Amino acid sequence: MKSLFLAACIACLSTTAMAAPAGDMIAADKAFAAMSMEKGAHAAFLAYMADDVRLFDGEHPPLIGKKAVVDYYAQHPERPDERLDWKPLEAFASPDGILGYTRGTWIATGTKKDGKPYRQTGYYVTEWRKQTDSTYKFVLDIGGTD
Repeated sequence: MKSLFLAACIACLSTTAMAAPAGDMIAADKAFAAMSMEKGAHAAFLAYMADDVRLFDGEHPPLIGKKAVVDYYAQHPERPDERLDWKPLEAFASPDGILGYTRGTWIATGTKKDGKPYRQTGYYVTEWRKQTDSTYKFVLDIGGTD
């Protein structure tokens, strides 16, 4: 009976340990979204992406590497009223907590070049990798529209 109790305790502890990295990824994703609303999407993406990032948003060919993203953002600046917000709905982390993903929904609002307002919604998956300082940066971001 003691061994059954011990096995149950170990199972609970390992589930809690695995949940911690997923929770850390959710927290990183929420902070990332908050920065997007406060400082703009470009600033937030650059702050939270790893140097070897891959961005897939369907509006242009995939951007491979942070330098490619910096160059793209320089050629396509954000308009002052553009806002990109999102909400992570779930996360999953590898057993060692090194890799994982968040999945959620996003909403973009602003004014088009012709002056007409727009509102667009969609979904995303972001892959996170633990850094040497124990923070998470994203290495892959894929989004689509509803």
